Amino acid sequence: MNKLGTTVLLLAVAISASDAHACGEVMYRMGGALRYHAFITRHPAQILLYNGAAADVRHAQTNDMQEFDNNLQKAGHTVTIVSSPDALGKALATHHYDVIITYAGDLAAIQPQLANISHEPALIPVFPRNVEDATLKEYPLALNENANINQFLKAIEETMKSRGS
Repeated sequence: MNKLGTTVLLLAVAISASDAHACGEVMYRMGGALRYHAFITRHPAQILLYNGAAADVRHAQTNDMQEFDNNLQKAGHTVTIVSSPDALGKALATHHYDVIITYAGDLAAIQPQLANISHEPALIPVFPRNVEDATLKEYPLALNENANINQFLKAIEETMKSRGS
């Protein structure tokens, strides 16, 4: 091949390569990067799940609580599950928790235990329907029972980040 042919070929390759995109760039340009289903936290939390009477009613026929626990652990959090006010009191007395997740129906049962601890864990109550504005003022992290695991992970992540953990 002569010099002119080589030059034209190199020029054609260079021009066509200028429109090439790096791996993933096309996905980013489509409106944002694709989200991964697996989420690993940068701010691991000590989480206490209160599986009281309200949770028993909701999960009597399903294994949702165990699946929820597994998903939190896969994300990098440490999870403890308790199912009575006495067990909650013992857990709070022996260990520091960053986040407590409970059904709203169990709030009355756990409030006395929470009043007796020196540190204040973030409380994420789970309500049966859409959370009202008045409730959000009292419980800013409140979610409804239709919230997916990503919404819980986001609330936990933001809480831990704001606390500098």
